[in-house]
Amino acid sequence: MFGLGIPRDKKIPGIRDQNNYKLAAIQTLVWIGQEYLEHINMGMKWLQSLLIPQDFEQELPTLKEKTFQWSVDLRLHADASPRGSITHYSIGDSARGSFILAPGIASNTDIEPLMKAIKYWSLTHRYNVYCINSFLGDFQEKPTLETAQQNTYTDFVDLMNMSIDIIEKQCLGTWTCLVGHSLGGTGAIEIFNRRILANKKPNVSAAILFAPLLQKDHGDRLKNIYRKFYHLQNIPDYEFQQMPLQLCSPHDFPNSQTIRYVTVMPQFMDDACNRPLRPDLMSKWGIPVTIVAGGHDRKVELSELQAVYDRITKMPNGKLFKFVVFPNSKHSFIDQYKQWTDVLNLIRSQRIRKKQQSR
Repeated sequence: MFGLGIPRDKKIPGIRDQNNYKLAAIQTLVWIGQEYLEHINMGMKWLQSLLIPQDFEQELPTLKEKTFQWSVDLRLHADASPRGSITHYSIGDSARGSFILAPGIASNTDIEPLMKAIKYWSLTHRYNVYCINSFLGDFQEKPTLETAQQNTYTDFVDLMNMSIDIIEKQCLGTWTCLVGHSLGGTGAIEIFNRRILANKKPNVSAAILFAPLLQKDHGDRLKNIYRKFYHLQNIPDYEFQQMPLQLCSPHDFPNSQTIRYVTVMPQFMDDACNRPLRPDLMSKWGIPVTIVAGGHDRKVELSELQAVYDRITKMPNGKLFKFVVFPNSKHSFIDQYKQWTDVLNLIRSQRIRKKQQSR
C-alpha cells in the first residue's frame, strides 16, 4: 500500500470499523504517517552514518590514542637518519578493511584537513588506517640549502614506495584503498606504474587520487607562484634553479595561525611534474580508481585532469576509472569545500565499486 512495503499480515487500525468511516479514515491516515516517519528516521540514521560531527577534530586525538598500533621510521638506508614515518591505527579483528593515506606537498596526515576527516571517518566506521608521512611534512624552523638539496622528489617517491610495500604486506587478503592528495597522488601513480613495468600489479583494492600533479605546466605554475611570493620575477632561470624554495603549508594557518615551511630546490617541481604520463600503464592497474578534481583548483586545473581521464578511458580497462568533480572546491578540498557528505560518500563508494566489479 502506498509503496510502503507493508507486510501482508500487518493490520491497519480502524480499517474494518464499518460503523465509523470517518474515524477509520483518520486512524488509517495517522498509521500511514507513522509508517512514513519510521522510514524517514531510518533514512536519516543511514545518512548520519556517512557524516562526521563538526567538532570531530576535538575527538580525533582520543580516537587516535585508542586505536594506535605502531609507528615506524622511514630510512632510505640502514645507517641514514629518519626521513618520515608510517603510523598504523587499528580497530582490531572487526575491521572491514584499511585506508592508506598519502598527503600532498608541505603537509602531513596530522595537519591536512582532508586526511584528518578521512582518518576520523575510517576509524569510526571500522576501517584501519595507515598514514604515510615523509620529510615533506617534517617542518623545520630554519630552512637551509643543505636541507633543500636533500629533499628530492626521487627520495620522496622511494620513501612512499617503501611505505606502500610495507603496508601492502600487512594488508594481504583484505580490502585496502589508497587515498593520495596532490603530490601524494602523483607518487602513487609513479609507484603503481613501476609495478606494471616490473610485471607486477598494485596490491591494493582501490585508489582515490585527489588533484594529482601530472603535467609539466603544473610545476612551472608552482614555481611562478613562488617567484612572485619572494619577488624573484627578474632573477634569471639558472640563478632561480639554485635557490632553495620554502614551501608553505596551505593547510596549517587557518587552524593554528602559524606558518611552517618545507624547503626544496626548484628542481623538485620539475622532477615531480616532468615525468611522462603513461595512461597505457595506468589502465593496467586492474583496480577501481577515482580521479578527483576541484572546480576552483588553481594548482591542478579541472580541464587538465579531465584530459588525462579521457586518455585513460580509451585504453583497455579504462572503465575501471572514474572522474569526479567538486565544482566549488579549491586544491585543499575540505578547507574550502564544506559539503563533507560528498567527500565521505566518495570514500565509501570505493568499497561499493569493488563489490560491483567482482560480480
